[in-house]
Amino acid sequence: MIILNKLFQRLKQIRRFNKDEATRYKHAEVRDGYYINKLIPEVKISDEKKLQQIKDFWKPYEFAYKNNPMTQIAFYNQSGVFDPSYIGFGLQRWELVRFWNNETFSTFRNKNYSKYLFPFVKQIKSYVSCSYGNYYDEECNILTRQQAIDKICETLKTEKELILKPTLDSGSGASITFVSEKDDRASIINKISKLEPHFVCQEILKNHETLKICGNALNTIRVCTLNYNNEIKYVGAVFRMSTGKRIDNWDAGGIVCRVKEDGSLDNFAISGNGTKYTVHPNGFKFSGHKLYKGAEVLAIAIKCHKRIPQQKYISWDFTVDEKGEIVFVEMNSPGGSEVVQSVGINAYINQDITKSILDNFLYMHKATLEWDYREFANKVICLKYHGGGGGKLQSRVV
Repeated sequence: MIILNKLFQRLKQIRRFNKDEATRYKHAEVRDGYYINKLIPEVKISDEKKLQQIKDFWKPYEFAYKNNPMTQIAFYNQSGVFDPSYIGFGLQRWELVRFWNNETFSTFRNKNYSKYLFPFVKQIKSYVSCSYGNYYDEECNILTRQQAIDKICETLKTEKELILKPTLDSGSGASITFVSEKDDRASIINKISKLEPHFVCQEILKNHETLKICGNALNTIRVCTLNYNNEIKYVGAVFRMSTGKRIDNWDAGGIVCRVKEDGSLDNFAISGNGTKYTVHPNGFKFSGHKLYKGAEVLAIAIKCHKRIPQQKYISWDFTVDEKGEIVFVEMNSPGGSEVVQSVGINAYINQDITKSILDNFLYMHKATLEWDYREFANKVICLKYHGGGGGKLQSRVV
Protein backbone atom coordinates (compact mmCIF):
# COMPACT_ATOMS: atom_id res chain seq x y z
CA MET A 1 0.00 0.00 0.00
CA ILE A 2 2.85 2.41 0.85
CA ILE A 3 4.53 1.65 -2.48
CA LEU A 4 1.29 2.26 -4.39
CA ASN A 5 0.75 5.56 -2.57
CA LYS A 6 4.29 6.74 -3.47
CA LEU A 7 3.69 5.74 -7.07
CA PHE A 8 0.42 7.66 -7.15
CA GLN A 9 2.08 10.80 -5.73
CA ARG A 10 4.89 10.52 -8.27
CA LEU A 11 2.45 10.26 -11.16
CA LYS A 12 0.72 13.41 -9.90
CA GLN A 13 4.08 15.24 -9.94
CA ILE A 14 4.80 14.12 -13.49
CA ARG A 15 1.36 15.29 -14.67
CA ARG A 16 1.96 18.65 -12.98
CA PHE A 17 5.30 19.08 -14.77
CA ASN A 18 3.67 18.32 -18.11
CA LYS A 19 0.75 20.65 -17.43
CA ASP A 20 3.01 23.54 -16.37
CA GLU A 21 5.14 23.24 -19.50
CA ALA A 22 2.09 23.03 -21.76
CA THR A 23 0.51 26.09 -20.11
CA ARG A 24 3.63 28.22 -20.47
CA TYR A 25 4.08 27.19 -24.09
CA LYS A 26 0.45 28.06 -24.84
CA HIS A 27 0.91 31.52 -23.32
CA ALA A 28 4.02 32.05 -25.46
CA GLU A 29 2.30 30.87 -28.62
CA VAL A 30 -0.75 33.11 -28.11
CA ARG A 31 1.32 36.23 -27.32
CA ASP A 32 3.68 35.61 -30.26
CA GLY A 33 0.68 35.48 -32.58
CA TYR A 34 -0.76 38.74 -31.22
CA TYR A 35 1.57 40.97 -33.22
CA ILE A 36 1.56 38.80 -36.34
CA ASN A 37 -2.24 38.70 -36.43
CA LYS A 38 -2.30 42.49 -36.61
CA LEU A 39 -0.18 42.39 -39.76
CA ILE A 40 -2.03 39.71 -41.76
CA PRO A 41 -2.23 39.79 -44.79
CA GLU A 42 0.75 42.16 -45.01
CA VAL A 43 3.16 39.46 -43.78
CA LYS A 44 4.56 37.72 -46.85
CA ILE A 45 7.33 35.23 -47.58
CA SER A 46 9.31 36.80 -50.40
CA ASP A 47 12.67 35.03 -50.14
CA GLU A 48 12.96 31.25 -49.76
CA LYS A 49 16.64 31.47 -48.77
CA LYS A 50 15.78 33.76 -45.85
CA LEU A 51 12.95 31.44 -44.86
CA GLN A 52 15.43 28.54 -44.77
CA GLN A 53 17.83 30.57 -42.60
CA ILE A 54 15.00 31.12 -40.13
CA LYS A 55 14.14 27.42 -40.05
CA ASP A 56 17.80 26.45 -39.60
CA PHE A 57 18.28 28.85 -36.68
CA TRP A 58 15.21 27.64 -34.77
CA LYS A 59 15.36 23.92 -35.54
CA PRO A 60 17.47 23.01 -32.43
CA TYR A 61 14.76 24.46 -30.18
CA GLU A 62 11.73 22.67 -31.64
CA PHE A 63 11.63 20.25 -28.68
CA ALA A 64 10.56 23.16 -26.44
CA TYR A 65 9.37 25.97 -28.70
CA LYS A 66 7.99 25.94 -32.24
CA ASN A 67 8.89 29.23 -33.86
CA ASN A 68 6.51 30.82 -36.35
CA PRO A 69 8.70 32.06 -39.27
CA MET A 70 6.15 34.84 -39.84
CA THR A 71 7.62 36.51 -36.74
CA GLN A 72 10.96 37.10 -38.40
CA ILE A 73 9.43 37.83 -41.82
CA ALA A 74 7.15 40.49 -40.30
CA PHE A 75 10.02 42.38 -38.68
CA TYR A 76 12.07 42.09 -41.88
CA ASN A 77 9.21 43.42 -44.02
CA GLN A 78 8.77 46.39 -41.68
CA SER A 79 12.35 47.40 -41.07
CA GLY A 80 14.23 46.10 -44.12
CA VAL A 81 16.74 44.52 -41.72
CA PHE A 82 16.79 40.71 -41.85
CA ASP A 83 17.70 38.62 -38.83
CA PRO A 84 16.60 35.00 -38.38
CA SER A 85 16.90 35.33 -34.59
CA TYR A 86 14.23 37.99 -34.03
CA ILE A 87 11.99 36.74 -31.22
CA GLY A 88 8.31 37.10 -30.41
CA PHE A 89 7.26 38.70 -27.14
CA GLY A 90 5.55 35.48 -26.11
CA LEU A 91 8.91 33.72 -26.14
CA GLN A 92 10.55 36.57 -24.25
CA ARG A 93 7.78 36.97 -21.68
CA TRP A 94 6.88 33.34 -20.95
CA GLU A 95 9.94 31.25 -21.78
CA LEU A 96 12.97 33.52 -21.38
CA VAL A 97 11.60 34.71 -18.06
CA ARG A 98 14.11 32.16 -16.73
CA PHE A 99 16.84 34.43 -18.07
CA TRP A 100 15.71 37.96 -17.31
CA ASN A 101 13.59 37.60 -14.20
CA ASN A 102 14.70 38.13 -10.61
CA GLU A 103 12.41 38.17 -7.59
CA THR A 104 13.77 41.56 -6.49
CA PHE A 105 12.15 43.23 -9.50
CA SER A 106 8.76 43.07 -7.78
CA THR A 107 10.12 45.95 -5.70
CA PHE A 108 12.35 47.61 -8.31
CA ARG A 109 9.50 48.12 -10.78
CA ASN A 110 7.45 50.15 -8.33
CA LYS A 111 7.55 53.75 -9.61
CA ASN A 112 7.43 55.03 -6.05
CA TYR A 113 10.93 53.70 -5.36
CA SER A 114 12.85 54.73 -8.49
CA LYS A 115 14.17 57.92 -6.88
CA TYR A 116 16.00 55.82 -4.29
CA LEU A 117 17.48 53.46 -6.84
CA PHE A 118 18.59 56.13 -9.32
CA PRO A 119 19.23 59.37 -7.41
CA PHE A 120 21.71 60.57 -10.06
CA VAL A 121 18.97 61.16 -12.66
CA LYS A 122 16.11 63.64 -12.35
CA GLN A 123 12.75 62.15 -11.35
CA ILE A 124 9.22 63.32 -12.07
CA LYS A 125 7.92 65.25 -9.04
CA SER A 126 5.40 63.21 -7.07
CA TYR A 127 2.90 64.96 -4.81
CA VAL A 128 1.13 61.90 -3.39
CA SER A 129 2.16 58.26 -3.52
CA CYS A 130 0.29 55.14 -2.50
CA SER A 131 2.14 51.87 -1.99
CA TYR A 132 0.38 48.79 -0.62
CA GLY A 133 -2.35 51.08 0.65
CA ASN A 134 0.06 53.38 2.50
CA TYR A 135 -0.08 57.07 1.54
CA TYR A 136 2.76 59.57 1.76
CA ASP A 137 3.85 62.91 0.29
CA GLU A 138 6.98 63.95 -1.62
CA GLU A 139 8.93 64.20 1.64
CA CYS A 140 7.86 60.67 2.69
CA ASN A 141 5.58 61.98 5.40
CA ILE A 142 2.88 59.37 6.03
CA LEU A 143 -0.64 60.54 5.19
CA THR A 144 -4.10 59.24 5.81
CA ARG A 145 -6.25 58.64 2.74
CA GLN A 146 -8.21 61.79 3.61
CA GLN A 147 -5.01 63.84 3.85
CA ALA A 148 -3.80 62.44 0.52
CA ILE A 149 -7.01 63.53 -1.21
CA ASP A 150 -6.74 66.96 0.46
CA LYS A 151 -3.16 67.24 -0.81
CA ILE A 152 -4.18 66.49 -4.40
CA CYS A 153 -7.05 68.98 -4.28
CA GLU A 154 -4.83 71.69 -2.81
CA THR A 155 -2.06 71.08 -5.38
CA LEU A 156 -4.54 71.41 -8.25
CA LYS A 157 -5.17 75.03 -7.24
CA THR A 158 -1.70 75.93 -8.51
CA GLU A 159 -0.71 73.12 -10.86
CA LYS A 160 -4.08 73.04 -12.68
CA GLU A 161 -3.55 69.44 -13.84
CA LEU A 162 -1.83 66.30 -12.53
CA ILE A 163 -1.31 62.78 -13.82
CA LEU A 164 -2.31 59.61 -11.97
CA LYS A 165 -0.36 56.45 -12.80
CA PRO A 166 -0.43 52.87 -11.55
CA THR A 167 2.94 52.09 -9.99
CA LEU A 168 2.66 48.39 -10.79
CA ASP A 169 1.41 46.69 -13.96
CA SER A 170 1.07 49.85 -16.04
CA GLY A 171 2.19 48.38 -19.37
CA SER A 172 0.87 49.99 -22.58
CA GLY A 173 -0.23 53.06 -20.63
CA ALA A 174 -3.06 51.10 -19.04
CA SER A 175 -5.08 52.99 -16.41
CA ILE A 176 -3.12 56.25 -16.73
CA THR A 177 -5.51 59.15 -16.12
CA PHE A 178 -5.48 62.87 -15.40
CA VAL A 179 -7.07 65.12 -12.80
CA SER A 180 -7.54 68.86 -13.22
CA GLU A 181 -8.86 71.87 -11.37
CA LYS A 182 -12.18 71.18 -13.09
CA ASP A 183 -12.57 67.84 -11.25
CA ASP A 184 -14.62 67.98 -8.09
CA ARG A 185 -13.61 66.04 -5.01
CA ALA A 186 -15.94 63.12 -5.81
CA SER A 187 -14.41 62.76 -9.28
CA ILE A 188 -10.87 62.74 -7.85
CA ILE A 189 -11.82 60.11 -5.27
CA ASN A 190 -13.38 57.98 -7.99
CA LYS A 191 -10.23 58.12 -10.14
CA ILE A 192 -7.81 57.20 -7.36
CA SER A 193 -10.13 54.44 -6.13
CA LYS A 194 -9.61 52.67 -9.45
CA LEU A 195 -5.82 52.74 -8.94
CA GLU A 196 -5.50 51.84 -5.28
CA PRO A 197 -3.55 50.35 -3.56
CA HIS A 198 -0.61 51.26 -5.87
CA PHE A 199 -0.45 54.63 -7.62
CA VAL A 200 1.38 57.92 -7.82
CA CYS A 201 0.12 61.45 -8.44
CA GLN A 202 2.72 63.45 -10.38
CA GLU A 203 3.33 66.76 -12.07
CA ILE A 204 2.69 67.11 -15.81
CA LEU A 205 6.01 67.25 -17.64
CA LYS A 206 6.58 69.18 -20.85
CA ASN A 207 9.04 68.00 -23.47
CA HIS A 208 12.11 69.79 -24.68
CA GLU A 209 11.38 71.44 -28.03
CA THR A 210 13.31 68.71 -29.90
CA LEU A 211 10.96 66.06 -28.47
CA LYS A 212 7.72 68.00 -29.04
CA ILE A 213 6.01 66.33 -31.96
CA CYS A 214 2.26 66.20 -31.46
CA GLY A 215 0.00 68.12 -29.10
CA ASN A 216 0.76 68.08 -25.38
CA ALA A 217 1.73 64.41 -25.07
CA LEU A 218 4.94 63.50 -23.27
CA ASN A 219 7.13 61.70 -25.80
CA THR A 220 9.80 59.39 -24.42
CA ILE A 221 12.95 57.52 -25.39
CA ARG A 222 12.79 53.74 -24.84
CA VAL A 223 16.27 52.27 -24.23
CA CYS A 224 16.88 48.52 -23.91
CA THR A 225 19.88 47.16 -22.01
CA LEU A 226 21.08 43.63 -21.39
CA ASN A 227 23.30 42.10 -18.71
CA TYR A 228 25.15 39.42 -20.65
CA ASN A 229 28.09 37.59 -19.07
CA ASN A 230 28.27 40.23 -16.32
CA GLU A 231 28.57 43.13 -18.75
CA ILE A 232 25.79 45.69 -19.24
CA LYS A 233 25.29 46.01 -22.98
CA TYR A 234 23.35 48.57 -24.99
CA VAL A 235 20.71 46.85 -27.15
CA GLY A 236 19.05 49.77 -28.92
CA ALA A 237 16.66 52.69 -28.53
CA VAL A 238 13.49 54.06 -30.07
CA PHE A 239 11.75 57.43 -29.85
CA ARG A 240 8.12 56.93 -28.82
CA MET A 241 5.76 59.54 -30.26
CA SER A 242 2.09 60.21 -29.77
CA THR A 243 -0.11 60.66 -32.82
CA GLY A 244 -2.71 62.67 -30.95
CA LYS A 245 -3.44 61.07 -27.57
CA ARG A 246 -2.03 62.23 -24.23
CA ILE A 247 0.29 59.20 -24.03
CA ASP A 248 2.90 57.88 -26.46
CA ASN A 249 2.43 54.14 -25.86
CA TRP A 250 2.61 51.88 -28.89
CA ASP A 251 -0.58 50.01 -28.04
CA ALA A 252 -2.42 53.30 -27.58
CA GLY A 253 -1.82 54.55 -31.12
CA GLY A 254 1.73 55.84 -30.74
CA ILE A 255 4.57 55.24 -33.19
CA VAL A 256 8.26 54.43 -32.69
CA CYS A 257 11.36 55.50 -34.62
CA ARG A 258 14.86 54.13 -34.16
CA VAL A 259 17.29 56.40 -32.30
CA LYS A 260 20.87 56.20 -33.50
CA GLU A 261 23.73 56.30 -31.00
CA ASP A 262 24.37 59.98 -31.72
CA GLY A 263 20.79 60.80 -30.73
CA SER A 264 19.45 61.34 -34.25
CA LEU A 265 16.39 59.62 -35.69
CA ASP A 266 16.15 57.06 -38.46
CA ASN A 267 14.05 57.74 -41.57
CA PHE A 268 10.85 55.84 -40.68
CA ALA A 269 8.54 54.96 -37.79
CA ILE A 270 6.23 52.01 -37.08
CA SER A 271 2.85 51.88 -35.35
CA GLY A 272 1.60 49.06 -33.14
CA ASN A 273 -0.51 47.70 -35.99
CA GLY A 274 2.45 47.59 -38.36
CA THR A 275 1.81 50.77 -40.36
CA LYS A 276 5.02 52.34 -41.62
CA TYR A 277 5.49 56.12 -41.71
CA THR A 278 8.24 58.06 -43.47
CA VAL A 279 6.90 61.25 -41.84
CA HIS A 280 4.72 61.76 -38.77
CA PRO A 281 0.98 62.07 -39.52
CA ASN A 282 1.33 65.79 -38.77
CA GLY A 283 4.11 66.18 -41.35
CA PHE A 284 7.16 66.08 -39.04
CA LYS A 285 10.17 64.49 -40.77
CA PHE A 286 12.09 61.91 -38.76
CA SER A 287 15.23 61.55 -40.86
CA GLY A 288 18.22 63.33 -39.36
CA HIS A 289 16.23 65.02 -36.56
CA LYS A 290 18.40 65.09 -33.45
CA LEU A 291 16.96 64.69 -29.97
CA TYR A 292 18.52 67.01 -27.41
CA LYS A 293 20.74 64.93 -25.11
CA GLY A 294 19.59 61.79 -26.93
CA ALA A 295 23.05 60.24 -26.83
CA GLU A 296 23.39 61.01 -23.10
CA VAL A 297 20.14 59.18 -22.40
CA LEU A 298 21.67 55.96 -23.74
CA ALA A 299 24.63 56.31 -21.37
CA ILE A 300 22.37 56.97 -18.37
CA ALA A 301 20.41 53.79 -19.11
CA ILE A 302 23.63 51.78 -18.85
CA LYS A 303 24.47 53.54 -15.57
CA CYS A 304 21.02 52.76 -14.18
CA HIS A 305 21.25 49.09 -15.13
CA LYS A 306 24.55 48.78 -13.27
CA ARG A 307 22.63 49.52 -10.07
CA ILE A 308 20.46 46.40 -10.48
CA PRO A 309 22.54 43.91 -12.54
CA GLN A 310 20.57 40.95 -11.19
CA GLN A 311 17.78 42.01 -13.55
CA LYS A 312 19.16 40.77 -16.86
CA TYR A 313 16.98 42.63 -19.37
CA ILE A 314 15.41 46.06 -18.90
CA SER A 315 13.49 48.46 -21.15
CA TRP A 316 13.93 52.00 -19.79
CA ASP A 317 11.80 55.07 -20.52
CA PHE A 318 13.38 58.51 -20.27
CA THR A 319 12.48 61.94 -21.56
CA VAL A 320 14.10 65.37 -21.79
CA ASP A 321 12.03 68.14 -20.21
CA GLU A 322 11.54 71.72 -21.32
CA LYS A 323 14.54 72.78 -19.21
CA GLY A 324 16.77 70.39 -21.18
CA GLU A 325 17.19 67.95 -18.28
CA ILE A 326 17.04 64.18 -18.69
CA VAL A 327 14.19 62.71 -16.64
CA PHE A 328 13.65 59.09 -15.58
CA VAL A 329 10.09 57.97 -16.37
CA GLU A 330 9.97 54.24 -15.64
CA MET A 331 11.54 50.87 -16.27
CA ASN A 332 10.04 47.66 -17.60
CA SER A 333 11.45 44.18 -17.44
CA PRO A 334 11.72 42.85 -19.98
CA GLY A 335 9.46 45.09 -22.11
CA GLY A 336 8.02 44.12 -25.48
CA SER A 337 10.49 42.77 -28.03
CA GLU A 338 8.20 43.90 -30.89
CA VAL A 339 8.83 47.59 -30.17
CA VAL A 340 12.55 47.51 -31.00
CA GLN A 341 12.49 44.72 -33.57
CA SER A 342 9.88 46.53 -35.69
CA VAL A 343 12.59 49.08 -36.54
CA GLY A 344 15.34 46.50 -37.12
CA ILE A 345 16.94 46.18 -33.66
CA ASN A 346 17.53 42.60 -32.51
CA ALA A 347 16.07 42.38 -29.00
CA TYR A 348 19.15 40.40 -27.89
CA ILE A 349 21.70 42.35 -29.98
CA ASN A 350 22.69 39.61 -32.46
CA GLN A 351 22.30 35.95 -33.42
CA ASP A 352 25.23 34.73 -31.34
CA ILE A 353 23.95 36.21 -28.08
CA THR A 354 20.39 35.09 -28.83
CA LYS A 355 21.62 31.55 -29.48
CA SER A 356 23.66 31.49 -26.29
CA ILE A 357 20.67 32.61 -24.19
CA LEU A 358 18.33 30.13 -25.86
CA ASP A 359 20.83 27.30 -25.36
CA ASN A 360 21.07 28.02 -21.65
CA PHE A 361 17.58 29.15 -20.69
CA LEU A 362 15.11 27.55 -23.09
CA TYR A 363 14.33 24.09 -21.74
CA MET A 364 11.56 21.67 -20.86
CA HIS A 365 11.13 20.58 -17.26
CA LYS A 366 10.33 16.87 -17.47
CA ALA A 367 10.08 13.82 -15.24
CA THR A 368 10.02 10.04 -15.30
CA LEU A 369 9.17 7.72 -12.42
CA GLU A 370 12.82 7.87 -11.32
CA TRP A 371 14.14 11.29 -12.44
CA ASP A 372 13.34 15.01 -12.52
CA TYR A 373 15.32 16.56 -15.34
CA ARG A 374 15.59 19.51 -17.70
CA GLU A 375 15.99 18.99 -21.43
CA PHE A 376 17.96 21.68 -23.29
CA ALA A 377 18.87 21.98 -26.98
CA ASN A 378 22.34 20.54 -26.32
CA LYS A 379 22.17 18.75 -22.96
CA VAL A 380 20.04 17.19 -20.27
CA ILE A 381 20.45 18.14 -16.61
CA CYS A 382 19.28 15.57 -14.06
CA LEU A 383 17.87 17.38 -11.03
CA LYS A 384 16.69 14.69 -8.66
CA TYR A 385 16.64 10.91 -8.44
CA HIS A 386 13.51 9.31 -6.98
CA GLY A 387 14.68 5.71 -7.22
CA GLY A 388 16.71 3.56 -4.83
CA GLY A 389 19.49 6.14 -4.38
CA GLY A 390 17.59 8.03 -1.72
CA GLY A 391 17.27 11.24 -3.74
CA LYS A 392 20.75 12.43 -2.76
CA LEU A 393 21.80 13.45 -6.26
CA GLN A 394 21.27 17.21 -6.64
CA SER A 395 22.36 17.88 -10.20
CA ARG A 396 23.99 16.03 -13.02
CA VAL A 397 24.60 17.02 -16.64
CA VAL A 398 24.18 14.25 -19.22
